[in-house]
Amino acid sequence: MTAFLLWCHRREDGQVLVLVAVFLMGLVAVAGLVADGGLLLAQRRDLQNTADAAAAAGAMRLDEATYRASSGSVVVLDQDAAYTTAIEYLLGENGVQYAVDVTVTSVEVQLARNAQTAFLRVLGIDGVAINAHAVAEPRSGIAGGP
Repeated sequence: MTAFLLWCHRREDGQVLVLVAVFLMGLVAVAGLVADGGLLLAQRRDLQNTADAAAAAGAMRLDEATYRASSGSVVVLDQDAAYTTAIEYLLGENGVQYAVDVTVTSVEVQLARNAQTAFLRVLGIDGVAINAHAVAEPRSGIAGGP
C-alpha cells in the first residue's frame, strides 16, 4: 500500500492543467473588466457630450425683447424656447431618461442611460447605469481679452 501511495504522489501529471484553467478564468475576467471599463467610459463620455450639447443649444435661445430693450446689457433666456430646444435635441437619443430645468439664467440637463456591457454579460451583468449632468448659461457678444 505504501508503494502505491508513493507512486500516486510522484505522479503529478494533470495538476498544472487545473492551475492553468483557474488562472485562465481569472485572466479572462480581468480582460473583460478592462474591456468593459473602456466601453463604459466611452459611453459615459458620449452621454456627457449629449448633455453638454443639449444644454448649450437651450442656452442659445435668448429673450430678444429684453436683450434689445437693454441695448445688449441684459442677457436672459427665453425659458420656453430654451426648454423646447433642449428637449428637441434630446428626442433623437434612444434609451435616455432626461430632465431639463430652465431658469432665466441657465439651462440644466440631467441624463441617465443603461450602458451595455460585453464581457460582463457572462457574469450576469448586462448593463450599468450611467449619468451625465450639464449646465449652460446664455452668452452674447464677444468676450474681451486683456
